[in-house]
Amino acid sequence: MSTQPVLETQNVRKEFGSLVAVDGVSIEFHTDEVVGIIGPNGAGKTTFINLISGALPLTDGSIVFNGEDISTLRKYKRVRKGLVRSFQIPQIYDEMTVFENVQSSVLSRKQENNRLFTPVHRDTESVEETDRLLTMFNLGDHADEHTEHLPHGVRKVLDVAMSFALRPEIMLLDEPTSGVGSREKNAVMQTITEAAVEQDIGLVFIEHDMELVRSYSDRIVALHEGRVLADDDPANVMESEEVNQFILEGGV
Repeated sequence: MSTQPVLETQNVRKEFGSLVAVDGVSIEFHTDEVVGIIGPNGAGKTTFINLISGALPLTDGSIVFNGEDISTLRKYKRVRKGLVRSFQIPQIYDEMTVFENVQSSVLSRKQENNRLFTPVHRDTESVEETDRLLTMFNLGDHADEHTEHLPHGVRKVLDVAMSFALRPEIMLLDEPTSGVGSREKNAVMQTITEAAVEQDIGLVFIEHDMELVRSYSDRIVALHEGRVLADDDPANVMESEEVNQFILEGGV
């Protein structure tokens, strides 16, 4: 693991009135690791991700990315710096093909949004990059299909591929296999984690399927009532008495 964290949360806190959803969470994240976040409903998992991505403002604490305090930075500026979030519900354009969806993200990164609705097939650079991403995420066979007809698992992978097109250093995933059939879950996670390793992108993902978390995480962070209950390698976390008492036995 790299010695210097790319992303660091420092005593982050989020209050909704009298409710404390995230209570002084300090965690470091690196580009060469996959971190699974677990916890029961109401543990603060999604709120924590929302704070990192800029979807919610902090009540207290700070978020540091590559040594810079980004605590008050707007979402799109965090994306430009390399901190990207992929959503539980795929954020894709059903009226466009798989190829066009991925290419739109490539062009967005290049800040060529004004070209999204004009012919771009002659833009050799974006076409080649899109082809590489489709190959990386095993989407080549679906390139010319409109996304409304895709199986849910493929839509999930497409959503992540579009996020990868933004060239993040850290990718935040909120339940990447939510709604995906049991047989497809491992294939989805395998595709995403292999792409992350190939591109040296750090993954931070929320997941309720403990077998997936155990199988694909280098490190697991367990949250309970807005606080860090455990932060260690998968075996140690899964064997922790506190994690078993508050999370595994009660379900997540």
